[in-house]
Amino acid sequence: MPTISRVTKRTYTSELRARSARETHAAVLRAAQELFTEQGYARTTIPAVAARAGVAVNTVYTSVGGKAALIAELTRAATSDDVIEATLAEILALSDGRRILERLAESTGVVMRRQETLIRVLLENATADPAVAGAAELSVRRYRERLSRIAAHLVTIGAVDGDAQRTEQVLWFYFGTSAWTTVSEFGWPEPEAAAWLATQAAGALLT
Repeated sequence: MPTISRVTKRTYTSELRARSARETHAAVLRAAQELFTEQGYARTTIPAVAARAGVAVNTVYTSVGGKAALIAELTRAATSDDVIEATLAEILALSDGRRILERLAESTGVVMRRQETLIRVLLENATADPAVAGAAELSVRRYRERLSRIAAHLVTIGAVDGDAQRTEQVLWFYFGTSAWTTVSEFGWPEPEAAAWLATQAAGALLT
């Protein structure tokens, strides 16, 4: 019995430490994103991130890393969103081309709104810092990989005349970051923007 008790105690302690580490990791990332948005990537310092997160400077480095690691981890987390994967699976299960484009527009609009601050940081700093440029490239690559899967599906179900590559390019044209940035600058409400983009994409793609 004493052995079981010690094992149970160690397991409980280990779980507490793991949970604390996750909470610290999340707090550091949240603080970094807030400061990147408020001050800009270049002006944000690790001591400022630590102060905002309420941890020691060394904790920022051990939990995530320096600024390059922070922007990379923020991007990785944003592009690995469970909601994105679930929506992709939903889209790939559809067999109507127009509904696929409508659902893609709806879901993309939601993601763009949710990740608006991070996207702004990437766009505004990509040309000035290699770390941000790398994070921006990762974001684009992962998004276009998902669009490629949707394009291949559209070809498979016979919804489009073009091949998968051209279809993916058209999807990127209508649902990429530039398109959403433009309609946002116009001040269009998200549902209206999504409906318009889906309609334009349908006109360009569907047989």
